[in-house]
Amino acid sequence: MYLVFLILSLLSGMTIGIQGVIVSVGANAIGLPAMLSFFSIVQAVPALIYIFIKKPSLGIVGSLVSGWKWFLVSGLFSATIVTIMTLSISKIGALTAFVLVVLGQIIASPIADHFGLLGIEVKPMNRAKFASIMVIIAGVTLLVMTG
Repeated sequence: MYLVFLILSLLSGMTIGIQGVIVSVGANAIGLPAMLSFFSIVQAVPALIYIFIKKPSLGIVGSLVSGWKWFLVSGLFSATIVTIMTLSISKIGALTAFVLVVLGQIIASPIADHFGLLGIEVKPMNRAKFASIMVIIAGVTLLVMTG
């Protein structure tokens, strides 16, 4: 089962790469505000359908009342990420933009793991993880410097 999740994670990353290019091209075609608005609507509709079919444990209203701050912060993060990536891809290219996104995740994730941020399970940093991150940073630096 572990291998299945490794493969699904890789495929998700590939999907994110293609989706970013689609949003960037779409923003050039119809404008950034329109693209972000339609992107959000299309993203929300399947989620809403799922919520109505698979009733949340707190109920729909209870989920909205209890989770509004998470929805707000997550939505603002999503809008910021999509906007930055949409603008960046056309300026620095998809590869550089997404490698830097992944590097950002690689830097932030072990911090979240090490300190158990927001209540996630603590997974302490060790030398091997740190060395791996340094190798990735060196690779990204080389990629960015070669343009």
